[in-house]
Amino acid sequence: MGKLKEKLQKFMDNPDVAFKEQMGYVSGVFGNCMGQDSVSTYTDQFMYDYMGLKSSHMVAMKSTTTAVNILIAPIVGAMLDNNRSGKGNARNFMMASAIPFTLASVLLFVVPSGSLMFNIIWSFVLYLVFNIADTFYDVALSTLSVRMTPNAKSRKNFYTVAQVASTLGSMFPGWLVPIIIDAFGVDYNAQKWAFFSVALLFGIMGLITMIIPSMTLKERNIVIPPKDDKKIKIDYKLILLNRPLLLLCLCNCIESVRRVCYNSLPFFYKQTLNKFSMKAYVEMGSSALSYAGLFSVPFLGRKLSSRDIVVAGYMLTGICYILLAIMGYGNLWIVGILIAIGGLPNAGMSAAKRVLLADSTDYMEWKSYKKYGVAQRNEGMVFAFSTMVSRIADLWKELLVNGGLALIGYKSAEMIDNQMVEAVQTPETLHGIFLLVVIPGIIGNLIPGIIMMFDNFTGKRKEKIMAELEIIRAEAKAKLEETV
Repeated sequence: MGKLKEKLQKFMDNPDVAFKEQMGYVSGVFGNCMGQDSVSTYTDQFMYDYMGLKSSHMVAMKSTTTAVNILIAPIVGAMLDNNRSGKGNARNFMMASAIPFTLASVLLFVVPSGSLMFNIIWSFVLYLVFNIADTFYDVALSTLSVRMTPNAKSRKNFYTVAQVASTLGSMFPGWLVPIIIDAFGVDYNAQKWAFFSVALLFGIMGLITMIIPSMTLKERNIVIPPKDDKKIKIDYKLILLNRPLLLLCLCNCIESVRRVCYNSLPFFYKQTLNKFSMKAYVEMGSSALSYAGLFSVPFLGRKLSSRDIVVAGYMLTGICYILLAIMGYGNLWIVGILIAIGGLPNAGMSAAKRVLLADSTDYMEWKSYKKYGVAQRNEGMVFAFSTMVSRIADLWKELLVNGGLALIGYKSAEMIDNQMVEAVQTPETLHGIFLLVVIPGIIGNLIPGIIMMFDNFTGKRKEKIMAELEIIRAEAKAKLEETV
């Protein structure tokens, strides 16, 4: 056990953080991603097929919750940035948000009554609670992560290990749910309660792992001069000057089209192919390939930048969905292989994006000094802005998913004699689901890949900027010591 710990510590290569803290961060990422994946992957299908909600209900619910989250995210970021003492509030945010996050993620998979109106209200309230709690937890944990890695060179390994936990957290819902649901065959009511049982299992696991960071992580911050009124006024201007952040956020926003593909896959497996368990087996293969790609990130990083890894990943996945569109879904082996290969770069891309987002705080610090003569970094605002964009992308994705399902004529479950009855889809609708997979899979990968090519905070230019930033920080630290 001691040798394993030593090897893992060496792989993380982060002298600034104790092993206990690194494992605490990994634990939080695991639980958070497990809850996020359970809700984002299966709530659409559950609400359509078991609760009887229509596309208009879904759009209204997702639009309202997104608007609320857009307002909350910058408030959370500002609160984190304005409290940088050793008694900061990031850990308190994580502890307080973990419980409502878990409760909502479980209860969203309960059909509370035979009343459609009550089901709508139930879903709306719980979805709102889930997203607010997720925003608090996600921004707080992400902000602490970049403060834990002031050394940009150590971030690649640190976030690679975190992505292992993130991918594992996403794997559990992706694997278990389809297998368990398929095990009940055509028993509609049993399938409904199976969703809840699995959600409860993930909820208990998630709550335990999400609380751990609040007990193991330490509040910290890179040494910079205390804030004054002049610097507070330029916070939002700095966001607009942060080119790496803006390009990454634009990429993530357009990538919402790609997530339409992933949200449509459960419908594709269950309805079009009538093999819901196939989702689990394809994701097993995809996860194995994804882990291979993920563990290669630190080694590829010696030759490729994080930006290059993201671009290459998008292009590979886009090509796989082009081939799937050409070959169709007549051969299940071809379908499974192409989708699995398309998932190969996902974990590596996510790790690289975490690095890029953390690196953008360094760029912000350097750019603020060049533009205003004040070296300022706002990790909380950077991650809050990224979260805001993610929520907008989520809304755009939901509009496209629900609009697409309405366009192809997808039917929701119907209420008959106070009982939900499963709907039967037409052949045209079943083929339309396939189109909702391949078209967004192509567009949502190729366009973001092209966008990321314009990020120039990489290679020799990045090395030059980081060298200048070290000098700026040393001067700022010296001034602080003179005033003490």
